Amino acid sequence: MQLRDSPALREVLTHFFPSIQIQQIVPAPSGQRVVYFCSFAEYCAVGEYSKSDSQQNWYKWGNVVLKVSQDVHPSVIARLEKEIEILNSLNSIFYPKLYYYDVFSEDPETEAKFQYRLFITVEERINGESLNHCKKRFTKEIAVARLILQLVDGLRHLWEHPQRIVHRDLKPDNILIYPDGSPVIIDLGIIREEGSGGITNTFWQVGPCSPAYASPEQARNDKRNINFRSDFFALGVIAYELLSEKNPFCENQSDLQEEVLQRVIEYEPKKLSVLGRASEPFSNIVFHLMAKQPYQRYRTVDALRQALVNFIEGSQ
Repeated sequence: MQLRDSPALREVLTHFFPSIQIQQIVPAPSGQRVVYFCSFAEYCAVGEYSKSDSQQNWYKWGNVVLKVSQDVHPSVIARLEKEIEILNSLNSIFYPKLYYYDVFSEDPETEAKFQYRLFITVEERINGESLNHCKKRFTKEIAVARLILQLVDGLRHLWEHPQRIVHRDLKPDNILIYPDGSPVIIDLGIIREEGSGGITNTFWQVGPCSPAYASPEQARNDKRNINFRSDFFALGVIAYELLSEKNPFCENQSDLQEEVLQRVIEYEPKKLSVLGRASEPFSNIVFHLMAKQPYQRYRTVDALRQALVNFIEGSQ
């Protein structure tokens, strides 16, 4: 059963948060969750539902993103709670703040049991737009290089986390851009620890990912080789797409997932310099990021970062 926006769902949310004002629904993968932009007109009382404190707490969050997920398996809750745990530990400008989360099995006002438990999070609303909607701001290689450098600085919080986290779903829709051009990374829902089988594997024929930005090892579901260099590959695809104005592995929205994943594994896109979309030095950085084998990409985060810094400084 898919979770959808509805008057009934909105009514239930007012039982949890009496002063909630829903401003708009945000497009999200069908059936996975419902996402709202909303605000709270006054202080909101959250009692026993607060994970952070068993006592009643009073919040006035202002403009926020509220996400409602419907659990169909305990692993779904485990995955979402993993995202919360990591967001709370990062405390970084590159990630939205997490204000609140909990799981609800009944309506607090009517005490009616839900058919499915609801997992609700309240996050900081970022004053920016997705990279997918502002690509025209990044048509010059120097702008793209600076963006990738900032993303590397943000992602190293995951890569160098004690649990050695891999994002695994980097794509323009999961990167928000502030008016000043700086990025915020969102939707860590399919993060995994390096060397871990992950909690979503049982339900995927391939490793969980967005096919057009997946690394070859993700496309093959080669779990042992999925690490921070898998995210390197996605950064290369994003840079390639921004400068070439098309995704190198997905020709159109109607492409079958299997076809896209096969291209990721086998197809070698022409270098940006050959297409006339980038200089040879920056084209080489992107080419290096998009190498088919993880060991052929930059060996360390510092090596990638230094290559970007050298290019940027040499271009000024």
